[in-house]
Amino acid sequence: MSEFWSKTRAGDPLRGEVVIDCHTHMGPWFNFFIPKDPWAEGMIASMDTCGIQKVVCSPHVAIGSDTPWGNDLVAEAVRRFPDRFAGYCTVNPNYPEREMLDELERHITRGTLCGIKVHPTVHLYPADGPNYSPMWAFAHERELPVLVHTWESDRLCGPLMFAGIGRAYPKAQILLGHSGASAVGMDQSIVSARESENVYLDLTASYLPYGMLEVMVASVGADRVLFGTDVPFLDGRPKVGQIASARISDEDKRKIFGLNTRRLFRL
Repeated sequence: MSEFWSKTRAGDPLRGEVVIDCHTHMGPWFNFFIPKDPWAEGMIASMDTCGIQKVVCSPHVAIGSDTPWGNDLVAEAVRRFPDRFAGYCTVNPNYPEREMLDELERHITRGTLCGIKVHPTVHLYPADGPNYSPMWAFAHERELPVLVHTWESDRLCGPLMFAGIGRAYPKAQILLGHSGASAVGMDQSIVSARESENVYLDLTASYLPYGMLEVMVASVGADRVLFGTDVPFLDGRPKVGQIASARISDEDKRKIFGLNTRRLFRL
């Protein structure tokens, strides 16, 4: 039996393994019930329940109403809990280009954050639109990971558009948040990842169709599949169980649970 499955089946956290969550948030969201403390201390308690050592975080307010404030919040969490938090600098394409670049310079070039987060659906702007071009160029020049929200066939962030973006910016490491979210969206994400080697599949979703993780690994390799939970938006325990119980090798599970994220984010 898999070492991972033995631990999780017994209800034990994954102690002694590298477990890094590539997709988390912080704070409340206006139309979603979050039952536990959604701030840094509460997130750490949830992480400890699962054995998650570290998370890469983008606060909800950064995606929503106040990008600079949200970026400051995660930078402060990184400073307070450097062993538990890493952070995304969120950018909004509706801000002027100079403000977007200033924010990236402030938090990545001169600050503590290590990746970029964009949410085309909330910002009502397509991921391949010209307003995002400075961000993609910035990520390409610095070989940064970019976590982008994706959804099946969405005109703003459908997974299929990222093969072209990946080819245009080959040094940007593009994480498809939720991998399109549905079975069809995950199939679309696999297509993009097979067409562009700098596109990665993020497992964050409220469900994972039976056998889909095995299909992802067989299609693009375990090196390009990353563990994510959406904590505190969602409980992280089901996602831990999905990976631990998957019919793949423990070596591949170690890559997915944390080694891939540690490599991409240089943690």
